[in-house]
Amino acid sequence: MLLQREFRRRQVRECEICYVQLPFLIDRPTPEAANWEVIVPRNARCDAMRFFEQVVDELSGQYDLVPGSR
Repeated sequence: MLLQREFRRRQVRECEICYVQLPFLIDRPTPEAANWEVIVPRNARCDAMRFFEQVVDELSGQYDLVPGSR
């Protein structure tokens, strides 16, 4: 999955605690907003939170989830 790959590429190699969950479909809050969200990991011990937020910001502007696809 793209989110996982981009997150792993940027995270600190020593950290094995952080993870990325699958995005889930939402109603867009604004027409230009993404139609998906992810749950942000809360147990990060490294700078993973910053990397995770960067990845989500970048990809949410480029990709939409397609309802019913897997």
